[in-house]
Amino acid sequence: MDADVAMKDPADLRFEDIQVGDRASFRHQITQDDIERFAALSGDRNPLHLDATYAQTTEFTRPIVHGMLLASLLSRLVGMYLPGRRALYLSQSLDFASPVYSGEQVEVIGWVQQKNEAMRVLVLRTEIYAPPQRLAVRGKAHVKVLP
Repeated sequence: MDADVAMKDPADLRFEDIQVGDRASFRHQITQDDIERFAALSGDRNPLHLDATYAQTTEFTRPIVHGMLLASLLSRLVGMYLPGRRALYLSQSLDFASPVYSGEQVEVIGWVQQKNEAMRVLVLRTEIYAPPQRLAVRGKAHVKVLP
């Protein structure tokens, strides 16, 4: 998946420099190529994601983006932005609130909700929005910040 923003070096935030309330975000344009490459990689070729004729028979009326493709963008958020290269992803909860379609630009956001000093663990609120400000995915991540 190609980013729609110029990728700089990953953030290199130290645990001590991260505060509750800190936020990071980026945008990504979902393409049909993203969907097809994800289907090939994951093996999830469900027609709801790939077959327009089938999707017309559903409540969505057109193919929807794989939820786990969207979730993979949260991995980019954690590994590249907050906290960045020192991140060790421990867990991620996910709620899929509304569908995303090919061609939509999503915004991926993370906020620091808690810090556990003894364990060097952050709790991040994670959200993905599709236009216009439609919540698509929400969850909570636990991330260890390595020294």
